[in-house]
Amino acid sequence: MHRYARTRLGAAEAEDVVAEVFAIAWRKGAVPDEPRAWLLAVARRVLANQVRAERRRTALAERAGRHPAAPGGDDARLVDELDVLHRALDLLRPADREVVELLAAAELSTAEIARVLGCSTPSAATRVYRARRRLRAAYRTVTEGQEN
Repeated sequence: MHRYARTRLGAAEAEDVVAEVFAIAWRKGAVPDEPRAWLLAVARRVLANQVRAERRRTALAERAGRHPAAPGGDDARLVDELDVLHRALDLLRPADREVVELLAAAELSTAEIARVLGCSTPSAATRVYRARRRLRAAYRTVTEGQEN
């Protein structure tokens, strides 16, 4: 596993991939008759996820570099806005919060969210719609509470 991961990543990242592969195998419990092939398939998916995540981090860093933060009072406003958003997220049910986190933080598409949640794409789309609607309502609740 390590050699396979090392062909695409650095040493530290390869070790993380191997650890994740064996954690997945341990959680799965029963390993198929061809454990080596199965483990390599799992490693392939873990590697793909890591490569995608790295691309997202790089793209985000590039976007942030192109749009530097404005100096001054905007920083305080942004911190306040993030605090409101966190409080709104805290009002959501765990299932809705998970959908919002997958959608926003992990930047997954509805089809990818469906695979993560183990449901159909239409079902995931419904969950995304409802989670967004509930987040908007929670956000309004928090912001209306601040005005009083």
